[in-house]
Amino acid sequence: MVDLCITIKSIPTTKGEIKVRIFSCESHINHALDMFVAEQKTFPMLEELRNEEKLSTVCSYCENSALYIVSSEN
Repeated sequence: MVDLCITIKSIPTTKGEIKVRIFSCESHINHALDMFVAEQKTFPMLEELRNEEKLSTVCSYCENSALYIVSSEN
């Protein structure tokens, strides 16, 4: 069995809320959406990363370049 460490960024906002961000490649986007809904109990925002962000951002589930961000808000 392989342990999988997932990086989900939680960012406090000025309103005292926590903004959750999951970066995902094409292969893991469905899993990222499912995990967000299961953990946050709400619907996520799905955005495609800008070209300059794609170069330096990796998927939260593997080492491939991230194409999408799943978050709790824009």
